[in-house]
Amino acid sequence: MLMLGIGAYYRRFAGENLENYFLAGRSIPGWLNGVSYSAALVSADAACGYGGLATVTGAFVCWWYLSRFGLALFVGAVLFAVFWRRMGLFTSLEFYELRFGGKPAALMRLWIAFRTSCIAMPAWTGVTLLAACKIMEPVAGMSKTATLLWVVPVSFLYVFMSGYKGVVVSNLLQMVIFTLGTLAVAILTLSHFGGPSALTARLAAEFGPAGVEMTRLTPPMDHDVFPLAAALAWLIGQSVGYGGDAAPMGGAVEGQRILSTRTPREAVTMYVVTALTMFIFVLLVSLPCVAAPLLWPQLRSEGFDRELAYGMLMKEMLPPGLLGLAVAGMLAGVMSTVSDNLNFGGQVMVSDLYQRWIKPNESQAHYMLAGKACLVFILAMSLLVVYRVQLLFKVAVFMLQLSAAELPANWAQWWWWRFNGKARLAASFGGAAIFCVVVLGSEALVAAGVITEAQVLPWWWQTFIVMGLTTILWVAVALLTEPESDELLEKFYSRVQPLGSWGPVRRRLQFAPAGASSQAAGVAATPTTPRSASYGASGMNGEWKLIGYGFGVATVGAVASMSFIVGVSALYVGKFTIGVWSLVAAGCLAIAFLTSLRPYLNALDRRLSATPSDLAAEKHQ
Repeated sequence: MLMLGIGAYYRRFAGENLENYFLAGRSIPGWLNGVSYSAALVSADAACGYGGLATVTGAFVCWWYLSRFGLALFVGAVLFAVFWRRMGLFTSLEFYELRFGGKPAALMRLWIAFRTSCIAMPAWTGVTLLAACKIMEPVAGMSKTATLLWVVPVSFLYVFMSGYKGVVVSNLLQMVIFTLGTLAVAILTLSHFGGPSALTARLAAEFGPAGVEMTRLTPPMDHDVFPLAAALAWLIGQSVGYGGDAAPMGGAVEGQRILSTRTPREAVTMYVVTALTMFIFVLLVSLPCVAAPLLWPQLRSEGFDRELAYGMLMKEMLPPGLLGLAVAGMLAGVMSTVSDNLNFGGQVMVSDLYQRWIKPNESQAHYMLAGKACLVFILAMSLLVVYRVQLLFKVAVFMLQLSAAELPANWAQWWWWRFNGKARLAASFGGAAIFCVVVLGSEALVAAGVITEAQVLPWWWQTFIVMGLTTILWVAVALLTEPESDELLEKFYSRVQPLGSWGPVRRRLQFAPAGASSQAAGVAATPTTPRSASYGASGMNGEWKLIGYGFGVATVGAVASMSFIVGVSALYVGKFTIGVWSLVAAGCLAIAFLTSLRPYLNALDRRLSATPSDLAAEKHQ
């Protein structure tokens, strides 16, 4: 009822125009968008997916999400958030027709819009609803249909009425409830086994060397489910290219979060808060499941559905009152993710598909109605996923491999002027074709009996191969075809002023930010310098030094967050010395991150405040 009340409260505001309905009038604080983004990424699917993995891995399951999101989110924050927000787009997909020209640009926008609204959002929404079913089945004995009848109507009605602002506000409340419920499960589970040291001793006594391995804080080299190579695949497969595309196949909806913030700096805050809150949320649902095999050893067997572990743990550990709170928290998390995905998918579908290709000249009221119809369509597609998919883990790996193919191209479209629309098409469609050959081809050979399952490369090696071959393809296409027109490149650069290799474009515009490296270090520099005076000496080097400095800042932030999560994980399994020192390191690195981030953002502000007209005025002084 409270969620519906929030929906009703923001109904009038959302109904004023499309920007209010889908972007909340660009008035959301960065921290609130960060919590909302965490809500979109973490709910019952995290409890099922990560909790299930924790039963067969151990405390080092934290590297499943740290390697996947740790560096990626900080790269997005430091190197791209400011540039995305200052473009003032309605959807991030409009970027393609700014950066590229002609049919390739239109086709890319069409493809990404279709992929996002008709594949990614239904898939991830369906996975979230399936996770809710996996929680409610062991806890309350509810069927899929009964669970969906509880969750779907409320989630749909309040996002239908209130738009994005109602979604964000309700996300905050939902995640407070989610945190209280999961914290209760984590504490009571640890108490049930007598504390951290007793839990570690029980694991060793029950499972021998495998139990000792479950208290490791880093993935082993040869683990069957999550070896170190898999963690590296997540790290490279998700971090390389991250931030360059605000609507990736991996399910992220940060484009809406960036574009709805109040200022470019608030967009940076959004990413940082997302990283911190999301890691804490996932930590709370995964750590208790390390202990679950002590109660149900079958969780570590091959045929058992380990993704039921968190629901079983909730029912076992919590008294009725707290169980009700935990269930409410899980359902609140589900509602937040479902509402986020529906709103974002509807925004893309109505703006980048319907308005762009079908009805380009209709009224705001018409598009508002169409947008709500899109919500219904995406929800219907999501329900199909619920009844077709069994394991959340398989969906996550599939989406990673498919999206990883083109990720390096996402950086190239920002940092290399020579990268063109044909190369972008090669990355997206050629990457998908390579994925089909490498991944789906292997599965087809197994199904045909040509090779055995044991002869198929692990998914992490397949990911590296797909990324490498796709990168070779689009680099070759970019070099063998004509670049975009001078007019388009100059227009894009003047509006966005991206970092990287844009020397020929800058020379034509007679505009170049000077002293980039000194600005990154916090040293004052003149806002503009004519290319003839600076390009050969520091222009290109300065651009890449600024990118390198940004990577350094992002790495410090990522390591700080990783150290914090490893520290808490260590304390949970009784490794107190490692835990304390990790938390101390996390605090020191967090201070270093904030200290280095401020001058970097100041350097970007000075760089982005300079325009070609500033240069012209300077030349006539």
